[in-house]
Amino acid sequence: MFSNYLKIAWRNLVKNPVFSLINIVGLTLGLTVVMLILLFVRDEVSYDQFHEKGDRLYRLVSTYKAPDGKEFHSSITGTPHGPGFQREIPAIESICRVKGWDMLVKKGSEGIKEKVVYVDSTFFHCFSFSLLKGNPEKVLSGLSSAVITNEMAMRQFGTTDVLGKTLEIDLDGKFETFYISGLAAASPMNSSLRFDVLIPFAKSLPTSAEERAKSETDWMSSHLNTFVLLHEKASPAQVRAQFPRVFQKYAGEQLAKLRKDYGMKESVAYDIQPYPEIHLNNRYGMGNGLSDGSNVTYSYILLGIAGLILFIASVNFVNLTLARSLRRGKEIGIRKVTGSTRGQLISQFLGESFLLTLLAFFPAFGLVELLLPYFSELSNKTLKTSFLANPETILGFAGLLLLVSFLAGAYPAMVLSRFKPVDTLYGRFRLGGKNLLGKTLVCVQFSIAIFLLIGTFVLHSQFRYIAATPAGYRSEGILRVSMPWGRGNATAFRDKVVRIPGVEKVSQRSGGWKSASGFHVNHKRIDESIYFEDIDANHLPLLEVPIVAGRNFDAGVPSDSLNKILVNESFVKAYFKPGQPVVGQSIERLRDGNILVSQEIIGVVKDYHLGSLREKIRPMVWYLGNPAKMTGVYLQAKPGYTVLPAIERAFHQAAPYSTFSYTFLEDDRMSAYGDDTRWRKIITYVSAISILISLLGLFGLTSLSLEQRTKEIGIRKVLGAGVGQIARLVTVDFLRLILIAGVLAMPLGYYASQQWLEGFAYRISLGWGIFAGAGLLVLAIAILTIGSQAIKAALVNPVKSLKAE
Repeated sequence: MFSNYLKIAWRNLVKNPVFSLINIVGLTLGLTVVMLILLFVRDEVSYDQFHEKGDRLYRLVSTYKAPDGKEFHSSITGTPHGPGFQREIPAIESICRVKGWDMLVKKGSEGIKEKVVYVDSTFFHCFSFSLLKGNPEKVLSGLSSAVITNEMAMRQFGTTDVLGKTLEIDLDGKFETFYISGLAAASPMNSSLRFDVLIPFAKSLPTSAEERAKSETDWMSSHLNTFVLLHEKASPAQVRAQFPRVFQKYAGEQLAKLRKDYGMKESVAYDIQPYPEIHLNNRYGMGNGLSDGSNVTYSYILLGIAGLILFIASVNFVNLTLARSLRRGKEIGIRKVTGSTRGQLISQFLGESFLLTLLAFFPAFGLVELLLPYFSELSNKTLKTSFLANPETILGFAGLLLLVSFLAGAYPAMVLSRFKPVDTLYGRFRLGGKNLLGKTLVCVQFSIAIFLLIGTFVLHSQFRYIAATPAGYRSEGILRVSMPWGRGNATAFRDKVVRIPGVEKVSQRSGGWKSASGFHVNHKRIDESIYFEDIDANHLPLLEVPIVAGRNFDAGVPSDSLNKILVNESFVKAYFKPGQPVVGQSIERLRDGNILVSQEIIGVVKDYHLGSLREKIRPMVWYLGNPAKMTGVYLQAKPGYTVLPAIERAFHQAAPYSTFSYTFLEDDRMSAYGDDTRWRKIITYVSAISILISLLGLFGLTSLSLEQRTKEIGIRKVLGAGVGQIARLVTVDFLRLILIAGVLAMPLGYYASQQWLEGFAYRISLGWGIFAGAGLLVLAIAILTIGSQAIKAALVNPVKSLKAE
């Protein structure tokens, strides 16, 4: 019996190649999108799940609360926090401090950037990274010991037999020798903590006894990550409850002094965050050795999109199956007359549905394999199809196969199997009512398609607005070269490139914005942190940013580098009264040793967007920096000159072991929108796929309607109706569906778009044109789809139509 079902199912597929192909293509597209999204989500939720002690491993985090209720969350702690809390809280089994970044590792006459991470000797006790060679308890006990990964061993030495060999690592401008005491497996890609080299945390501490003692007792400092491993069965809540007592014991006196002498009003509270959650819960931030985190909202959105696409594909499949099944009325009648039960007929339809769905799965897997490199680039991940071979995944997809097969085949099977043999044999059967279910499903399909299309239009409109909004500074044609930190070579490089023919302007800037609290304006402490950066006197002129009051820095005036500052217009608006003189006024800031230093404002800089348009322009302070410590060198070339080869030679002369790299300032500006750019592409692709699948569904429903009205069309033609009238008769019904879909989708599209745009301080206004454009585009495509079929049916000879019975 089952083999007979499969034979007939295969015959029906071959006999109706167009409908079969449309069914398979629609479902293949839907399944491909779902599988790609599941790959992404599976990778996201797998982050940091491989640690054996992950259920009791935490990250130490803090929350600073200002008097006005504003909170600042941070995962960055200081040197003494971990050891101090471990001494005082018995539930803490171990702690491990971590900080790291890319550093130069010498290889012959070259230097290669590797991810070097300072860690405590407890690293392999807390984390479950695979140590291939070496004793995990002692591998980092020596001050000059180092653990490298097998991948780095092959890069540096061409072999993994490296124990006892030496490495030279650039630490703050000086190459230091380390002895390789261990070999670790490469960090998994789904790890928040990745490294090429591990070196002892003690190497990051100051070398002088006085500075080291200060670092180990300064509870208000923050420059590293601290991880906490609790004893088995220890209560995280009890650990959290003891943080205030311990912090007060060690930092109470220091905190009281800051509050008394400098008016500090913020309160500090410590907490522990489960380590397996940090990738998707980026509330406290990342950095200092940890890779960038993600946002669990992205996974929820993508899962929602997968559900919508699967729904559209399934609905489309139902309608197309139903439209094709109406042609099989006589087959159903004959089967009933020859003794087939309703259950056997239902099994027949479900079997055919299963076969079609199974046939759609194979090309879907092929498309996933083909598209995975592009999707990996789009999602900024390294995804592999090995996930698809996971037993859990296979079971999940088997369940998905059965579910889609049932959804697609159950409704046609239940409806068509209940008709009487006489009705089916003579073609006197119709679906109940006006096929409201099919029309409702298509209406929902197009509501989703229009909703996604509105999102696409809004995303593209906002990015056009971003591209057209003046940044307030010149970014075109300006090159940025980052010099290695600590080697004192930025000045040498600057002096060399100034002499290159074709280089018109050169300036220096610190590595990026920093923020600090402790500013006082008009003798009042500012509770929030202020952003500041170091620049030279040429930087603002290079960017063509005007000084609206006062003057710019002057490298020839020694006091400019000591106690003079520039502020921007936003700083003036935030902290000075309208009309109040600004130039010549002084502000105070806590500097080294918690000393309040007075600084005179010599100029006001016109506001410009150096960051993303998601944020308002911040109040900013500029200092005239030390050229030897400003690692960002900016260059502007004269038109028509090729200067890159000369710049690269100058770089290697100034920094012989470093790798030359550069970016254009315009690219830096647009990189702030990396996530938004990816989402724009994702939503655009998904919108196109949803519209395509929905149109396939509309094609099926139109075919169903035309089959039911074959005689009606023939009679109307006999009575004199023209092709246009008949085409209009069929088209109008479906246009109503599209219009209803638009009415449903537009409020939802407006709400979702408004929510997304609220993340931008500077954004477009949502005009009616975006919503009308999305609706009209879908409407036009639908008219072409429906109209072509309606005209084809209207051109059929009425004699053939009237012979339908």
